[in-house]
Amino acid sequence: MISQERAEGKKAKNRPGPLWTACLIAILTPIHLSGQAICSAPHSSPTLAQSGSLRTLPKGAGWIQVAAYGQRATDFFDPNGDRQAFLADSQFDTRSLFFTGAIGIVEGVELWAQVPVHNLNVESLGGDSRTSGLGDLRVAARFGSELLNLDIPLSLRLGAKIPGSDFPVDATVLPLTEGQRDWEASLEAGFSLPDRSEYLMGWVGYRWREANKEAAREPGDELFASLSVGGTVGTVSWGLTADALWGGVPLAQGFELPGDKRRLIQVLPTIGRRVGPGHLEVTGQLPVSGQNLPVGLGISLGYRLSWGLDPEPLTDLRDFFRG
Repeated sequence: MISQERAEGKKAKNRPGPLWTACLIAILTPIHLSGQAICSAPHSSPTLAQSGSLRTLPKGAGWIQVAAYGQRATDFFDPNGDRQAFLADSQFDTRSLFFTGAIGIVEGVELWAQVPVHNLNVESLGGDSRTSGLGDLRVAARFGSELLNLDIPLSLRLGAKIPGSDFPVDATVLPLTEGQRDWEASLEAGFSLPDRSEYLMGWVGYRWREANKEAAREPGDELFASLSVGGTVGTVSWGLTADALWGGVPLAQGFELPGDKRRLIQVLPTIGRRVGPGHLEVTGQLPVSGQNLPVGLGISLGYRLSWGLDPEPLTDLRDFFRG
C-alpha cells in the first residue's frame, strides 16, 4: 500500500515549486542502487563470500537473510562529479527492509531472490513527501564450474530485476521502483589467501536495462564491478569491498542525455559475528565519487540463517596456480 503527503495539494501538479523540484530530483535519482550496494544484492556485499564458499551451494543447502537499511542524503554528485546540495534544502531519507534467500538446486546451480520494502521521505522548505511499499524484485541463477567438471572457483550469474510497484507519473510522488526490467550477467571468482584465514573475491558484469515506458525514458545500460577482501579474527568476521558502476547514456523521448550518465565508486566495510543460530552483520556505505547519484552515508544491519553449508574454505591461491 502506497501513502503520500503533498505540501501544496493539487497546485503542486500544475506549477513548479521547492517540493516539486526536490521530488523531481529524487525521482531522477534512483533509490535502488544504495539498497543493492548494502543489502545482500548479488554483487554488492561480502555477505555472499561469507556463506562458507564462493562455489555454488550444495543441493538443498541455502540461507535466508533479513536486513534493515537506512540512508540520509542532502547532497548528490552532479554531472561533473562534483558534490552539490539538493535544491530547497531538501533531505532524502531511505529506510528499507530486504528479504533475501538462496538455495542449491543441483550441484553447480543455485537460485537467489530478493524482495525489498521501502519507506522514502523527502523534506524540503516546501513541505514533505512520503511513499512506502514494495520495491524492485530481483532473481538470479548462479552456475558454477562444477557443471563442466572443472575444479576452479569460477561462476556465472544471470539475473533479472522486475518492478514491484507501478512507476508514478506524478512528479510529486516518490517512486519505489525504477519502472523498467533489467537483465544482467556477471562472472565471479574468489580465493582464500595462503594462510587460509582470509579471502579475496571479485566480479565484473553487464546490465541491460529496458525502457521505462511510463517516463518515456531509456536509462542506459551499465557495467559494474566489485573487489572484496575479508576474513575472521577469532569469532568476528570482517570484510572490505570496493564497488564501481558505470552507466551508459540515457534517452528521453528519443533524445540522448549524455549529462545524465550514472557513475558510482563506493567503499563498503563490514563486520559481523555469530549470534544465536545465525550470523549478524553490520555494513557501512561510503560513497567516494560519482555522477547523478545521491551522496549519503548508509548503514545496514542483517541477520542470516543458513543450513547444509560445507564449512570448507575457499580455494587456496597456491593450489589454483599449481593447476
